[in-house]
Amino acid sequence: MSSTDFNTEKPSFRSKRERVVVKALAMLSLVRWYNVFVLTCALYLSAMYMLNLGVPKLYVLKDIFLHMNILGIACLLMAGYIINGFYDFEKDMINHPEQTIFGRVVSKSFCFNSYVFLLFVGLVLSSFSGWKVFVFNAVFSFGLWFYSHKLRKKPLTGELGATLLTVSPFASISIYYMTTNLTIGLFVGYIAALTVTREVVKRMVSLKGDLIVGEKSIPILFGIRNCKYIILSFMIASMVMIIVLFPKILTQDISYYFGASFVMIFISTFILRASKTPTQFDRINNIYKGLIVLAIGSIFWY
Repeated sequence: MSSTDFNTEKPSFRSKRERVVVKALAMLSLVRWYNVFVLTCALYLSAMYMLNLGVPKLYVLKDIFLHMNILGIACLLMAGYIINGFYDFEKDMINHPEQTIFGRVVSKSFCFNSYVFLLFVGLVLSSFSGWKVFVFNAVFSFGLWFYSHKLRKKPLTGELGATLLTVSPFASISIYYMTTNLTIGLFVGYIAALTVTREVVKRMVSLKGDLIVGEKSIPILFGIRNCKYIILSFMIASMVMIIVLFPKILTQDISYYFGASFVMIFISTFILRASKTPTQFDRINNIYKGLIVLAIGSIFWY
């Protein structure tokens, strides 16, 4: 079965309305609407609370070009998720068959046309925020395609690439405002450390699918034991970043989040040591998913 056979088993519909509703839900699933929504919120929060300190929040939100940039990034992300779905479909059918139900509803041509449309709209919107933002977002969109087409198949390099692409939208907002600082850099670095840890853990969860489709993932190439050491090293890196960042935010409410996160990551090291099955590794995956979402929410207290 080809990895792009989205509609291998075409379902039947009782009415045209049902067909439209199911297709709409299918597209929302393919573009990972929840991930895009969370990242979009994170970009607005970083613009209001980190990159414009002392500036009234409503004044920041009156900037129409900020909205265009963030909406453009959201379109590029959705396009990236669609193209990634082409290449991951076969493996997802093995690891997460319940998540590919919607993927079998829409046609390959419809998904490709949606990808081109979102890519075009994303780049057009980005162009209104200045040539530097446009160039960066264009490179970002190419990176999303290159990751799905080539990079994701390379052990560790693929996980690092996914992490870089995850934090790149924050760089786009920084370029728009032409400002950053050490604290923001450390915060983004912490998000990156959480993301790369989760990416490697996800490889442990999807080990069965990787074996069947012949993909050389980290646990297959280095072994499960060595993969655990790699995950542990990233966990330690996350805790080190918290220790470095803590003195800079000690008097702020956000310090409570980082204190709790340090404890959760520390506990995760023991869960990692005892993990042997995909279900057990998935617990770490869910913990880190929560830490990333809470990290974004913690910007409110910056």
